[in-house]
Amino acid sequence: MPKDTSIEMHEAADRWFFEKFGIYARSSSLICTTDFSQANSYGITYQIMPEPSSPMIYSASLKDFLEHESDLDVLTEESMRAWLESKCFNLVYEASEIPKDFWGEVMVFCKNYRAISRS
Repeated sequence: MPKDTSIEMHEAADRWFFEKFGIYARSSSLICTTDFSQANSYGITYQIMPEPSSPMIYSASLKDFLEHESDLDVLTEESMRAWLESKCFNLVYEASEIPKDFWGEVMVFCKNYRAISRS
């Protein structure tokens, strides 16, 4: 269940990610961030180390998925799909493929991972 996104937008985004990458990225992945201060605002933080070759989806032009709320005047599936398309999401399989200077949300699809407490 999404914490801060309406269920309608969450499901619309999930459908879009599945069509684009074959992954229900909003409901079947770990929502992570490379920004420790942002993660800390949500509660207890962990460093996540997924199993090798785990799919990871991110957008270099997006820090937080919640930006859709300020970017879109009207929240419809059509507007959400257009917004997602404009963000040029990338699918990678290793964290090293994400630019070192990227600060933002990463959706990690994996069955197994290690979590180390950072709080």
